[in-house]
Amino acid sequence: MRLTDAMRAVFVELLVHGPLSRAEAARRLALSPSALTKVTKPFIEAGYLREQATGEGTATVGRPSQPLEVEVSRMSFVGIKLTADELFAVRTDLAATIQAETSRPLIDHDIDNVLGQITQAITDLTGEGRPPLSAVGISLAGTATPSDPVVHTSPFLGWSQLPLARLVEEAVGVPTVLDNDVRALTAVQQWFGEGVGHSSFALITVGAGIGCGLVIGDRLVTGQSGAAGLVGHLSIDDRGPMCELGHRGCARAYASLPAIRRSVAGTLDRPELTFDDCLALARDGHPVARRVFDEAGSALGQLVATVANITGPELVILSGEAVHMQEVCADAFQAALARHTHWTSTPVRVVVKPFTFNEWARGAAVTALQHQLLHG
Repeated sequence: MRLTDAMRAVFVELLVHGPLSRAEAARRLALSPSALTKVTKPFIEAGYLREQATGEGTATVGRPSQPLEVEVSRMSFVGIKLTADELFAVRTDLAATIQAETSRPLIDHDIDNVLGQITQAITDLTGEGRPPLSAVGISLAGTATPSDPVVHTSPFLGWSQLPLARLVEEAVGVPTVLDNDVRALTAVQQWFGEGVGHSSFALITVGAGIGCGLVIGDRLVTGQSGAAGLVGHLSIDDRGPMCELGHRGCARAYASLPAIRRSVAGTLDRPELTFDDCLALARDGHPVARRVFDEAGSALGQLVATVANITGPELVILSGEAVHMQEVCADAFQAALARHTHWTSTPVRVVVKPFTFNEWARGAAVTALQHQLLHG
């Protein structure tokens, strides 16, 4: 089906905010009733939209007063999140509901091996009795965008100028798009998560690194060649610790998972300590661990305030595999957020949203969905 801009707008509105009555959908999109009918008719005829049933399964087809909703089973997507040592994959419907999931180890980063694992994961999630796959989305830490089939840089995987989307598409015969993992996670929050109803918000992730996704004026910010949201090396204190790239006192040197673990374990001369071991020590009041986590919380609060001062979001979502450290450094975080927020503003509302890697994979599926709807 060839989509016009009006058709895309109506479908997305119903997908994200539906079910909606025709009158409400027309009001939201500033369309006349006749224009809305013209736009929705092809979707209804093709089975992508339906009138919401009422009562005990009683269908109400043909009654314009009934709300319209998307037939979410009409399309199917696979989203894949790549980390340095594992692949996480999910199959979703049009509403990004996870219907199946799998994971596979990445023994090494040789592209033939990784491509084989991607292909097998897709095979595991699709097959007989399941709807045809519409698209594949792949997210990873690094420079990648849905409009480009090439991973330009991926430090954790050691890739440079790798045409990953084209390789996967050739292997599985399904349209494939790439995106930065934080931006993909922001996309799923924009349409199906904490960001719904907010025209501007930021997502900041804390884990192996520190990332930032931005939605401003209802648009997911990509930046030149995907280089938006690079906040990990923002200076916090030029007298602070050094990050692995030699930047003194940057956000990553204070608040990333490896930096926190390294600081606590190194100071205590206990190299066997994991991040969660360090967190447990801080929770129990160990002075060294408390200090390191308070410094991390303070750095994170300063970072959030800086992003909020520049972009003016309605909401900031904190996520990532190390975000549960908020339980021990919340006071330091809030104090720094208040201290660094511009004097004319009030501190932005912050929601802590710990996610599993499957949620990141779900974000990759939404990247594929958005690309299909908005650019397909």
